[in-house]
Amino acid sequence: MLLQNKQVAILGAGPVGLTMAKLLQQEGIAVRVYERDQDAQARIWGGTLDLHKESGQKALQKARLLETYFARATPIGRTIADHQGTVLFTKEPAPENPEINRNDLRTLLLASLPIDTVVWDRKWTGLEERNGRWQLHFENQTTATADVVIVANGGMSQARSYITDAAVENTGTFIIQGEVANPQVNCPEFYRLCNDTILMTAYNGNMLVANPSNNGVLTYNVVFSQPAEWGEPDTLTFQNTAGIKSFLSSRFAAWDELYKHLFNSTSAFWGCRQESCRWKSPGNRLVCCP
Repeated sequence: MLLQNKQVAILGAGPVGLTMAKLLQQEGIAVRVYERDQDAQARIWGGTLDLHKESGQKALQKARLLETYFARATPIGRTIADHQGTVLFTKEPAPENPEINRNDLRTLLLASLPIDTVVWDRKWTGLEERNGRWQLHFENQTTATADVVIVANGGMSQARSYITDAAVENTGTFIIQGEVANPQVNCPEFYRLCNDTILMTAYNGNMLVANPSNNGVLTYNVVFSQPAEWGEPDTLTFQNTAGIKSFLSSRFAAWDELYKHLFNSTSAFWGCRQESCRWKSPGNRLVCCP
């Protein structure tokens, strides 16, 4: 086997990195996962994940974790509503594609690995080839050595530059994520509109997707094209929750009050630009990186 008697380093303890570690360890391969989070208790922000049958579920089945995934995941339907809060369409939950909280998925995967598999508090900063092996450098001045490095620390990883000259570009899309604790109390009207499903609404260049049951909180994403006047850097300060609430209420001025109540009930916000990269293939054709 190609990796027999080799030390493998994986950058990133997300679903891909941890699943890869599990699959390699099943084959008797030595693996270490390096993760920038402080420890296993660090919270992962974001919506729930649904692992599809021909991709994520197939990987978990090979890792002998599919039954555990189904035991922890929950099927959830979809509701399409308009900007005035009128339900246009509903879809029943799909038992074959249940959703799981990101933190629950990490816990599930970590529990399947030897406790020393993941090395925490290791923010990767660079690679250096030495005597036919790779030396990994981390932000806290520590290093590690491996024969093979697998990059699983996100699509924007700087490690991409070691294998391609792909150029990152801004797609013009911006995402604001919000979180509401105790939504039954803090935004009851919007919570009822969700009706235990993922709610999706779009109007006049703004899209909102909300999950009312993400480990006891309601999480939602607002997606829109970044205003041209923002320039670089972006003008929103996410530590200023009052400012974000005001921005969203203004942007959604034509929407029903229940959406504005959702924004005003939000305890914390995060934001990011949606970016992609591209490169010229041997055929001089532009293609997208996964």
